[in-house]
Amino acid sequence: MKMPVLAALCCASLAACASNSSQVAQMEQGYAPGALGVGAIARADWEKAETLLTARNSSASRDPARLINLGKVYMETGRADLAVATWERAFASKHHHEVETADGRIVSTQDLAREALARYSPTVASR
Repeated sequence: MKMPVLAALCCASLAACASNSSQVAQMEQGYAPGALGVGAIARADWEKAETLLTARNSSASRDPARLINLGKVYMETGRADLAVATWERAFASKHHHEVETADGRIVSTQDLAREALARYSPTVASR
């Protein structure tokens, strides 16, 4: 089974640094091209990233990897409350899986959501 790769997260050390299309494709491995908004996030094209991350079907809207990236978009565009709520949805998901981050860590989507929440919502992160 191929392991999905999650490229962006609210933590700066985990943010995507993709500079070309082959890096973006590798970071979205296991997903349809653009499904995680990696290229748009790497370019700080928040509008495009949000469009990509919210234009999917209802089951995709529950994907913790997409929710983590969408939370990043919300935080970067000044919608902190929405970002935290989105990361809480990712954290509460019953469909966690391991992903490889842009810096090469293998980590569960639940742990990534917890890390995001730890930066902005400490009471949730302690669970």
